[in-house]
Amino acid sequence: MQQIFQNVIINRQEINSIEFENENMEISLYPGGEQTFEILVTNYGSPTHIHLSVSEELKGQITFLRDNPYVLQKEYVSAVARIPQEGRVLTKGQIYITAGYGSRKKGFPVQLGKVDSKPQESSKDESYIWENEGDLKSQGFSTLPVMKNSRPKSGNANRRGGLFSSIRKGFTGNFSAFKGTRAHKNTGRNEKLLLNMAFGGLLLLIFSFFLYFILPSSLQFSVSFTQSLLFSIFFVTCMTYILLKIAEES
Repeated sequence: MQQIFQNVIINRQEINSIEFENENMEISLYPGGEQTFEILVTNYGSPTHIHLSVSEELKGQITFLRDNPYVLQKEYVSAVARIPQEGRVLTKGQIYITAGYGSRKKGFPVQLGKVDSKPQESSKDESYIWENEGDLKSQGFSTLPVMKNSRPKSGNANRRGGLFSSIRKGFTGNFSAFKGTRAHKNTGRNEKLLLNMAFGGLLLLIFSFFLYFILPSSLQFSVSFTQSLLFSIFFVTCMTYILLKIAEES
């Protein structure tokens, strides 16, 4: 059975009088939610039509399945309340009852939605983190500082210096991408050797490629399709291995 949120009483005090059992109505919903409810209309006089409507704030959010019911003694009016996915979390407005064919109109306040408690939960989590940090500091533990990335300097000279520095570190086994705790634990001599071989093979292929175009035509060497295919496979293998290692350690 649907929940009754309001009881409207008409014709009890006088003809076309309108009374509300509850002073206001609250419908708890989150954006994207929907709820069906009922309004009970009790008539103490002659059978009559009434009209239900909402204020501008609630238009499109509260819909009556019958907005002009004929009330004998008791009549249940079903309605649907919904909040769009991108709608407001909390909306306040009025539901109006019109009796006597427009001669009498009265409304009661409606609150649609609820105050979101998620920010409070996040603040509790933050306070819990700060308390834990305070406990760690009191026990002699220190927190690691956050490293900020500095903006790289511009210029061809800096780019060339960075390239040669990366190549040199790759041959010595101290490439900066493999620093850190995980690199010290997992990188052994075999991995360093394979990495150096990959760098060496990559530089050798690049050097051969440029040498092919730099040498005069009398000294150029011919490359068959099979050799080109093998060089391509070797180049892709070296590049893939280097990129995978960098991605794994970063």
